[in-house]
Amino acid sequence: MKVWSEINCKNLTQAVAGLATLALVGGCCATRSGEHASYYSRTPAYAGGTVQEEQTQTSAVQGGSENMVVPLYAESVNVGKREVDAGTVHLKKIVKTETVNVPVELRREEVTINRENATGRGPNQVLAQPFQGGETTIQLKREEPVIEKREMPAGQIVVQKKFTTEQRNVQAEIRKEDIDIAKQGDTGNVNIGGNVHAGFRASGAAGSPGGEVSATATSSGPITDITVLTAPSADVSTFANRPVECSGLKVRRAIGDRVFVLNGDKGQDVYVVVKQGQPSLSPGQTVTITGTVKPASEANTELQGEAAQTIGSQRFYIEATKIEPAQ
Repeated sequence: MKVWSEINCKNLTQAVAGLATLALVGGCCATRSGEHASYYSRTPAYAGGTVQEEQTQTSAVQGGSENMVVPLYAESVNVGKREVDAGTVHLKKIVKTETVNVPVELRREEVTINRENATGRGPNQVLAQPFQGGETTIQLKREEPVIEKREMPAGQIVVQKKFTTEQRNVQAEIRKEDIDIAKQGDTGNVNIGGNVHAGFRASGAAGSPGGEVSATATSSGPITDITVLTAPSADVSTFANRPVECSGLKVRRAIGDRVFVLNGDKGQDVYVVVKQGQPSLSPGQTVTITGTVKPASEANTELQGEAAQTIGSQRFYIEATKIEPAQ
């Protein structure tokens, strides 16, 4: 019995030591799961102590993405109207005096005294008593003009005030924001979308991020789009003496027989001076023009009156060599 007890105690001690070794090995070879890992360190205690377990846990930062938003703003133009004073007209009634000649026939009495032979007693005898003195008076009369004046209507002055309309282009500067992207270093992983500057190109000429007319559009060749000239930001000096070949323009009004105001499909006006002998045009008619861009400072000196004043107030005009109704 004593030998059997010693054997059992020895086996029990070996079993406990084996379990402790397995626990230590299991703690050092902890299993990693997912992106989070936990590390355990178990220190066995013998000799009357209990196994103490200490746990330390660390977490790796998960990968992710963030979006940065840069807002862009643009100004727009709203054109309103207000009434302002445009001058005054004073009416003053004055009285003028003039001399008029009016013919009138006037009568007057005259006396003629003659001696005649006696014919006896007759009518209207005065101082007829023989050998008696006396005197008589003859009254003479005459007519004189009498001036009488009366008031009568001599006409009237009618003052009529009415409204007229005119088409005018209002120029204003508006601001738009764009983004400027500068690359530095190895930027092979930076992708810039083709629509980054699309908002600016849409509001201006093609190929110009700032909305201005591109250099290739204004360098040479005839102008076939009237909006190139009427854009508020267009530099008219760059178009001087450039040929123009435009179609689809409508006649808005005529000023005399040589100046016409034509209207494009977007509502912009362009002023055209034609040579003598051009066909007569009526408002609303669609025409095709061929000519040359001229600064207003080079306006035709043959123009007079409203035509000369209108052309002189513009930035430019088109000197048309040919203008004809569209087919």
